[in-house]
Amino acid sequence: MTAAQQRKVQRAVHLAAALLVVGYLYVPVEAKLQAAIRLVALPALVATGIAMWQAPRIRRLLKSIGRNRALSVQ
Repeated sequence: MTAAQQRKVQRAVHLAAALLVVGYLYVPVEAKLQAAIRLVALPALVATGIAMWQAPRIRRLLKSIGRNRALSVQ
């Protein structure tokens, strides 16, 4: 997956989770859906937000971990 595709997927998940949270705040929903929003949508919103914010740093970290593993195998 290219970086551009990854950003598109992250944005889509982030927007979908944000819409669920906005609906949770402004529209009365049943208890099962409330639990799903709290346990799935809100953490997904936070995770994708942090991932988009820190994407270059995360990418560098993963790249250096991959290099270190390759060096230790040789």
